[in-house]
Amino acid sequence: MGQAVCLFAMHSADGRLPACVLHYLRELGGCGLAVHVALSGMAALHPEDRAALDDAGAVGHFRANRGLDFAAWQHLVELGCVADADFVVLANDSVIGPLQPLAPIFARMQRLGCDVWGMVESHEMAWHLQSWFLCFTQRAWHTPQIARILALPFRDMDRAEIILHGEVGLGAAITAAGLSWAACWPDHRRGLRRLLAINPMHLDWMSILGSGAVPFIKVALLRENPMRVPWLHRWPELALRSSAVRSGQFPMAWICARIGPVSDGPRASLTMCLLYVLLTRDRMSALRAMGPGSRRAARARTA
Repeated sequence: MGQAVCLFAMHSADGRLPACVLHYLRELGGCGLAVHVALSGMAALHPEDRAALDDAGAVGHFRANRGLDFAAWQHLVELGCVADADFVVLANDSVIGPLQPLAPIFARMQRLGCDVWGMVESHEMAWHLQSWFLCFTQRAWHTPQIARILALPFRDMDRAEIILHGEVGLGAAITAAGLSWAACWPDHRRGLRRLLAINPMHLDWMSILGSGAVPFIKVALLRENPMRVPWLHRWPELALRSSAVRSGQFPMAWICARIGPVSDGPRASLTMCLLYVLLTRDRMSALRAMGPGSRRAARARTA
């Protein structure tokens, strides 16, 4: 592999760099990536964070907090961070992890020789590779269809527009350009999933995290559980099984600190629970997790 660059987008409400994000940056550096971090909404770093960022081998770049991750990546491109790069990785802080070493996964996917690869394939809205981790070859990065998407005025868009034109738009561009692609977690569409598209990182989170193929879990899932997935209470159990947590490299306290206050909204209706069971690849585990006493056991594990 030649020169490879990672453009990493992050935002911190309190101006500090979370320990779990610093861990992620170190893992990216361990993949042989030169990491550039867009520090959105930040104008300075705490001395401890600056030292930690240097220790991770990453370079920070301050910017205004506009346009979410796509505008942050644009900012880094405009600074010349990807000049002459043979590979470009787009990543952000919307996930917690990796909960196992990232380098073997990265090396395995690079050996496939695809133009583009990502962690998770999705058909939600339309086919795409989820943009929180994408890798492009130089040829793919400079394909006109990809370049047009990445040049859109994301600074002037809201979140819904950025998802549609950025994340989903990249999927359309990959298809239109005829680029070869791969995903660590393919979104196989069988049965009811041929008719109803879902976000795999939400409804298949247990299978994904337990597979070892994608050692991440979404921050929004743990913080908000927007789909009211009824078996989410099992996340501490799966996290405790991961190699990074078991070895002490990724303390559970980091996850709790990253999540912050959790939104505890109404539970999903029985109808929605049944629909989720039919749709998810977590089916058997989900059924067990929704059984009597499962929530009490989960609370006991985290007490």
